[in-house]
Amino acid sequence: MSTAYQLIWFRQDLRIQDHAALWHATQAGPTIAVVILSPEQWQLHDDAPIKIDFYLRQLQSLKDQLASLNIPLLVHSISLWKDIPEYFATLIQQLPIQHVYANIELGVNELKRDQAVQKLLNQQDKELMLFHDRTLFPVGSIRNQSNLPYQVFGAFKKICYQRLQPALPQCYPIPAPQQALTDLELISSTDIKSLQLEYQKHIQHP
Repeated sequence: MSTAYQLIWFRQDLRIQDHAALWHATQAGPTIAVVILSPEQWQLHDDAPIKIDFYLRQLQSLKDQLASLNIPLLVHSISLWKDIPEYFATLIQQLPIQHVYANIELGVNELKRDQAVQKLLNQQDKELMLFHDRTLFPVGSIRNQSNLPYQVFGAFKKICYQRLQPALPQCYPIPAPQQALTDLELISSTDIKSLQLEYQKHIQHP
């Protein structure tokens, strides 16, 4: 009987420490990871070359950290976010993926991207599980008695302190290593070192 995999989709959160989506994915079953690079989307967002360089260097570190947990990392280059759902459609045909896990990103284009992926997964009876990860409270959850955002910082600060009084939110621990997965050799993945060289040439000679 084939094993269903949980897929953790890393975006701007290339770490294994205190990672909500990674923790929940690994608790649900055997997990594989994916990072999707989108060079044309980076240009549309006017991302600085130094940011891209840092991201690619951190990507290698993430791969090494995941390897210590026996979580394989798939790296794929897709120029624009609008084409990401098609990639997931192909991937779930190649692998028995149960659900996809990711941390919420709140940019307009990011939300549209995730909605498109969610729609595709729902058509396959799968879910995109999104988790709040970057803030102490979910964005927009601190409201006044009229259920409106606070207009005065002092009042906003007071209610935040009150909600933190019982105890500070705990960090998610690094997941325990899982059993090594041995049936992913035929799934294509881009070499990170080659990507670094390619983008360095692009940065130097745009």
